[in-house]
Amino acid sequence: MSWHSLFSLVGMLLGSAVAIRLARYLVRDDRVYPFAIAVVVGGLAGARVAHIVDNPGLYGGDIVKMIDLSRGGIGTIGAPIGSTIAGLLACAALRLPMGFMFDVTVIGISLGEGIGRIGDIINGEHHSVACTGLPWCVRYTNANTLGQATPVHPIGLYDALLMLVMFVALYLYWLRVRGRPPESRVYWAYLLLFGGGRFLQGLIRVEPVVGFGWTEAQILGALYVVAAAVVLPWLTLWDQRRAFRQ
Repeated sequence: MSWHSLFSLVGMLLGSAVAIRLARYLVRDDRVYPFAIAVVVGGLAGARVAHIVDNPGLYGGDIVKMIDLSRGGIGTIGAPIGSTIAGLLACAALRLPMGFMFDVTVIGISLGEGIGRIGDIINGEHHSVACTGLPWCVRYTNANTLGQATPVHPIGLYDALLMLVMFVALYLYWLRVRGRPPESRVYWAYLLLFGGGRFLQGLIRVEPVVGFGWTEAQILGALYVVAAAVVLPWLTLWDQRRAFRQ
């Protein structure tokens, strides 16, 4: 098992445990377990598709290679799409409160992704541009890693810190708004922070440019930000109007 796989597994388990624990605030039966499994599988599928779209030359149209996760390769920027689709279907099938479940899920996802990045840091994955004059510039000297031999920005560490800060911020936000409709505000806040963070990281990441001078992560990140910037204020205004009427 690679470091990437090990910490991804640990992250998924701990993130799921946190999300399930938070879900007990409202849902106290076993429906949370199949929902959690659906979201994890959907997120992995979305991340895999994003990776394949971003690196088509690695697979040459070979379906077997595309579905073989033992070869590695995921693009976490696509995970929200897959997990959202799976979550919608699971909520409908299990008759779960959709907005509430999405809110607690993204809190767990943030923690899980933050932990998962530890394996990426060890492996030296996710290359970045040259780094000079900063005390935290890194270079990899072990030939068994994928890291760059010249000093670069520790992009894996940046992403891990982003996700862990998001975990704390989203949890505190959830404590403030839980039990007060409309639900799903934490979910949209996640998309806003995640999309914005990945867009900014794209300025120093070494990734293929797919259109408009942007990478795939920047394009999807911008879409997440735009969607959240429209929906989140509307939900907040709805809550304020409801409180005023009361």
